[in-house]
Amino acid sequence: MALKDSRPSLEAEQAVVGSLLVAGAKGDTETIRGLLSQVREEDLLNPVNKAVFQAARALFRSGAAVDPITIRDRIGGQYSDYLVQLMDITPTTANWAEWARAAHEQSAVQRARALAEPLSLAVTLDDCRPVSAQLGQLLSDGRRLNTWTVSQLLDSFFESQDPEAPKPEYVTFGLRVLDEGSYIEPGDVVIIGGYPSDGKTALALQTAWHMATKYRVGFFSLETDRRKLRDRLVAHAAGLDLADIKRRDLGDAAWEELAKRQADFVKRDLTLVDAAGMSAADIETASRAYGFQVIFIDYIQLVTPERSSGGTRSEQIAAISRALHTFAQKTGTLVVELAQLTRQERKTDKYGNEIRRDPTMQDLKESGQLEQDADMILLLFRPGPKDKGPDGQELNAETHRLLKIAKNKEGRWGNWVLYFDGGKQTLSVVTDNMGVMRKFQAEGRKAQIRSRRDPNQVEFTELPGGDKDLPF
Repeated sequence: MALKDSRPSLEAEQAVVGSLLVAGAKGDTETIRGLLSQVREEDLLNPVNKAVFQAARALFRSGAAVDPITIRDRIGGQYSDYLVQLMDITPTTANWAEWARAAHEQSAVQRARALAEPLSLAVTLDDCRPVSAQLGQLLSDGRRLNTWTVSQLLDSFFESQDPEAPKPEYVTFGLRVLDEGSYIEPGDVVIIGGYPSDGKTALALQTAWHMATKYRVGFFSLETDRRKLRDRLVAHAAGLDLADIKRRDLGDAAWEELAKRQADFVKRDLTLVDAAGMSAADIETASRAYGFQVIFIDYIQLVTPERSSGGTRSEQIAAISRALHTFAQKTGTLVVELAQLTRQERKTDKYGNEIRRDPTMQDLKESGQLEQDADMILLLFRPGPKDKGPDGQELNAETHRLLKIAKNKEGRWGNWVLYFDGGKQTLSVVTDNMGVMRKFQAEGRKAQIRSRRDPNQVEFTELPGGDKDLPF
């Protein structure tokens, strides 16, 4: 197949695809990742070039080798000669970024030319305005704005409220208190804040494991080695004791349990990423290349700042927060950021007793921009010596945690008690079991009184909170 095409100026996109093939042949993963993150399908006008790009992206996301042979096998052997010619005219990948920019510009020119016909058919100025707006956007950066007039907004709203329309799906966390009171969607930013060693990584791993049943999840760890995360994740997912895993002391029962759950492991689309030293741009590039729909960043204060982000630490963290917020909105990726909290100064009353307060979102370390950019902020911390649970029991700082929804743009706020099983790296909501039973007994007594008034009437009592709150 010849390289020539009737459409002008396709050299840049041929160089882009050629760079992709050459990088694959050399095992140059960094160049492949950069190309897949910077180039869009619409930048490639030639259908064969677009097919090569799509094949490379699919292989990269699946973790398979991206090289000329695997790409050829995916798009068909009839393109072998064409792939060889592309590699011949691309001796180096050093200029891939410049070629990607040129290909993007050339495709924008072609799309601008395509607007000439509808513009020539316009009868009134009102007919010209939408076409002119698209042309203006192409001339600015080649991207198309998504806009709604009020009439279009109302039409969309009525369609969304149609009883026969599909119900909206919100991202769930696997904890009832969060799932029932939040409406988190792809493109949002969630922060899990906590003091060191209070369990925020355990909560993040547990949540990531839950989300990975439905979404492609990337867990970027800037602090903890992925082997340690692996052990903690297996302890949670298989219900094994973390100490036994660390000592390599798993018994037969543990291995049987792990074997039973192996099928469930295969269903989870979760990737652990060693992210030490990565910047926000690096995280964005990797996320785009792997096609992550949800990313966890553990933790945001360890993300390497860009050189242009400013001199002070607060300015650097603010720039990182804004970059990740923009990335979430532009790509529809749910971004979950773990964040350290600033340690409170120790204060005592006149009797020498320590004065303690629950953390707030203002305690997020090093920048108020984190607070502004988040759609939801969760704070996880240990209970104090006088804190009690929902049924009045005293809480233990080792086995209990307090979960506070400090910010929620569309949902409820509040505090809940969690039980932390450190051995199995699992957090679960502590329910007011005694409170449920007391309410149940009270409803029963009311029913008895009503039945005495009307012996022929039989009433059924629904438990408060539904069967999810039952202690048995």
